Amino acid sequence: MKALGIVEFNNIPKGIEELDKIIKFNELKIYKAGVTCPGKYYFIVYGDNSSVKDGLKDLTGERCKQIISGVSEKLLEALNRKREDKKFKAIGVVEFLNIADGVKVLDHVIKSVDVDIVKLVLGWTLAGKCYFVVGGETSSIDEAIVLVTGSSYKYMDISKINNPVENILDYI
Repeated sequence: MKALGIVEFNNIPKGIEELDKIIKFNELKIYKAGVTCPGKYYFIVYGDNSSVKDGLKDLTGERCKQIISGVSEKLLEALNRKREDKKFKAIGVVEFLNIADGVKVLDHVIKSVDVDIVKLVLGWTLAGKCYFVVGGETSSIDEAIVLVTGSSYKYMDISKINNPVENILDYI
């Protein structure tokens, strides 16, 4: 089973050092990595479940981390910024304090509810925060919101927009 490991650091040099260390000693691929503001670093690694768990268990200095086992293909596409231009009856926008929680909850939502990922934004220009937008039928967005608000993750804010205006997706 494939998995993602998502790790965030308050210190850029430490984040790069830890990424180098886990790649050298585990069979993992770097899926994404970079600096978020202000001066934070994150990385997302990909591999089999046991390699991701082994790689992340000995990290030091991390601010937060998440492991997503059996990662959804839709989530991988969103991380690569691929999306279809579609019209939706409703959209849901959810903001998180960190990247790891946002990605973990999005994976849970798309595995549990019939929604499409419209957008996923990881940290940059957001002071290390994360937000995602999902679209679908109104009842599906309602279901996604219940799922998020009932989770143990600390989301910052959540909004539902019924019948979004035609070009709003170009501006989110």
